[in-house]
Amino acid sequence: MSLLDSQLKNNSLSNAYIIEGEDLDYNLEYAKDFSRKVFNSYGISSNLETSPDFEIIDKEIIDIATIRSLIKDMVIRPVNNKIKIYIIHNSQNLRIEAANAMLKSLEELKPYILIIFTVDNSGKILPTIRSRCQIIFLNTIKTNLAIDMDKLSEIFSKVYSGDLSYYYKERDFLLSSKENKEDLMEGLIKILSDTLVGKYQGIVGLDSYYYNIETISRLSLTGIERLLKKFEKIYISFRNNINYELSVENIFLNIYREGRMS
Repeated sequence: MSLLDSQLKNNSLSNAYIIEGEDLDYNLEYAKDFSRKVFNSYGISSNLETSPDFEIIDKEIIDIATIRSLIKDMVIRPVNNKIKIYIIHNSQNLRIEAANAMLKSLEELKPYILIIFTVDNSGKILPTIRSRCQIIFLNTIKTNLAIDMDKLSEIFSKVYSGDLSYYYKERDFLLSSKENKEDLMEGLIKILSDTLVGKYQGIVGLDSYYYNIETISRLSLTGIERLLKKFEKIYISFRNNINYELSVENIFLNIYREGRMS
C-alpha cells in the first residue's frame, strides 16, 4: 500500500499537492497517475482525456490571465458532482502576480477541488503556497539491482514494525539471493539510504516501496547508522565465505531489535 493509497483509504487527501522532481516529464506522468487513482477512489472514470473535470495547465509562462481563468472554472461544480482536479505543470513558470492570485484561491478552496503543482524544485514556488500543500518529492534515481526492492523493503518494514515471523515467512525469498548476495546487501543499504532522504526530505511515491520507506523512516539517525555498520560488516564478511543463512537471519534480527528500540 502506498502513501496515497493510505490517504484514499482513510479519506485524508489534501486539497493541494506539490510534486517535486528533477525529471519534468516524469513529474507530469506521476501527477496524471495520481489523478487517475483519485478519480477511481470516487468511482469515477479515470479516462483523463475525456473528463470534463480534469485540466492540465502547461505553459512556458503561466500568467495571471491563465490563473484567473482557472479560478473562474473552479467555482463551477464538477460534472461528476464529486471532484475536479487541476494540474499546474512546471509551476516554476508561474509569474509572481499569477502565483499571488493562486495563493488567494488556495486559501479558499472548495472541498471538491484538488490542485496538483509539478515543479523541478519547490523552492521556486512561493513559500506561502508551499505551506498550503503537501509536498511529494520524487526520487527518480533508478536501481539496476537484480532483486525485488518492493518485496525486500516490505520484509524490512514488517520486521522493523515488530513482525519477526514475517522474516521466516519470506525466508525462501531472501535465501534465493544467495548467488547474488551483493545485490541483497546493496538493496538493504539502498533502503537505509532512501530512508535517510525520506526522513529529512520527504521522498514519496505511489508504489509500495515508498510506503515501506515511510514506515522505516521512524528509525532514528543513530539506529540507521548502527544498521549500516552492521550491513557493511556482513557485506565484507561474505567474501570470506561466512554462513549466508545465519548472516541473513542476523541482519533481520538486528532490524527487529532496532524497531523495538524506536
